[in-house]
Amino acid sequence: MNEAQESLLNSVVRHYLESGDFNGYGVFRPDDDIEFVKALISGRKLDLVRGDGHPNPHIKAFDAEDLETQLAKINEKGLAGCLYPTPEHLEALDAGRDERAPYTKELKLGAPQLSHRSFDLRSLEWYRNDPRFEFRVDDIHGRIIQKAGTEIAGRKTVQDGLDFFEFGFAYDEEKNRAAAAFVRYLHDLPTEIQVQMKLHELEGKFLLHPDFYRTQIIGDFPERISVYDAFLEEKRHVNRMCEMIGKPRLFKTEFQNMNRPRGFGILLRPTLKEFRDFALLLDQLLSDDIDNKFFERDIDAHEKLTNAAGEEIKRPIGTIMLLENWIRLKFRPQDPEPMDKLFKDIRAVRQVRQKPAHKFEDDIFDQKFVAEQRALIIKAFDAVRTIRMILENHPQVNGYEIPDYLREAKIWTM
Repeated sequence: MNEAQESLLNSVVRHYLESGDFNGYGVFRPDDDIEFVKALISGRKLDLVRGDGHPNPHIKAFDAEDLETQLAKINEKGLAGCLYPTPEHLEALDAGRDERAPYTKELKLGAPQLSHRSFDLRSLEWYRNDPRFEFRVDDIHGRIIQKAGTEIAGRKTVQDGLDFFEFGFAYDEEKNRAAAAFVRYLHDLPTEIQVQMKLHELEGKFLLHPDFYRTQIIGDFPERISVYDAFLEEKRHVNRMCEMIGKPRLFKTEFQNMNRPRGFGILLRPTLKEFRDFALLLDQLLSDDIDNKFFERDIDAHEKLTNAAGEEIKRPIGTIMLLENWIRLKFRPQDPEPMDKLFKDIRAVRQVRQKPAHKFEDDIFDQKFVAEQRALIIKAFDAVRTIRMILENHPQVNGYEIPDYLREAKIWTM
C-alpha cells in the first residue's frame, strides 16, 4: 500500500467512526484513479456502496456486495457512491475496543445499519406493563414512548416525548414470535439498556414479518392489516350501518385510527394468565359491548319465567341471545351455516372467558397459548365480519363502501 492509498484508507475509517452516524466517504474519481481504489477493495480494506441496493449510499444499510460484484461494477460504471472500511479492517484495528454498548460496538465493527437482531418478547414486557410508557404496537411493528414528566428510579430515562424504541416482529421456522430491531435503532438506546437488550437476544434465524420488511426495508405500503385492527374496524363499520338504518349503534365502544385498548394484541409472554386476561378483554369488546338499545322496538329484551311461588317474573336476556334472536327474526339466508357459525364463535369467546370462574388455575408458561390466542381472535373477527355482511343486506345500507382490505379479508393472523 502506497502513501496515497494509506491516506485515503485512514480518511475513510476516520469519517466512518467520527461522523456520528457511521457514514460512508463519498467518492468520485477520474478513470485513471480507478485502479488506486480497486487495489484497496481487492485487499479487503474498503468496500464501495453504490446506492443501487439502498437509495442512500451514505449509510451501509446492508452487507456490501461481494468482491467480484464490486469490481465488476467499477469496471463497467466507474467509481460512484461511498467507501466504507471493511469489517475485516475494522476488526484488525480493534475499532470497538473501548465500547461498552454492544450494538454501538457492532456498528463500529462494520455491521450493516438495517441488519436486525431478534429478542425474546420479555424484553418488551416491562415497558408494556409500566403505565409511564405508551406502548404502541400493531403486531407488525411498535413503538415505546416515555410519557412526558415521568421518571424511573428518580431519573429521566429519555427526554420527554422522545421516541424511546422502535421495533418489529420476526418469526423462526416454527413460527415462534420474537421482537426485532435494526442495529441502527439499537445503537440509539442508552448504553445500559443496550446491555439489557443483549441479554434477551436470540440465536438462530428469524425472518422479519413480511409487512415490517415491506414498510421498513422496501419503503412500500403494508400488504395487509393485523387481525386485531381488522376486528375493531369491522365493529366501527357495523355501527355506521346501524345509523344508516335508523337504529342505535350495536356496539357501545369504537376505536379509530388503529388505536387499541391497552392489552389488545399479541401475547408478549405465552402464559395462562396472559391468555385469560386477553380472553376477558376480547369478550368485553365483543358480547359485553353489545348495546341492548339496538334491539328496542324489535324484540323483547326479557324472558318470562315463573318463580317457586308461582309468580310470573321477567329476567333479562343476555346480549348474545338477544343478537341471535334479532338476526334470526330479521334475516333468513338460504345457507344458515355462516349464521350458525357466527353465534358459535361468539359463544366460544365467552366460554374461554368464563373458565377461570369455575376453578382455581395455576399460571403456566406454554407456547400453545400463542396458537390458542390466534384461534380466538380469528373467531371474534369472523363473527363481527359476518354481522357486517348481514347488515349489508339491508336496503338502506346499499352503496356503503367497505375498504378492500376488509372486503377481501386481507389480514395478518400472526
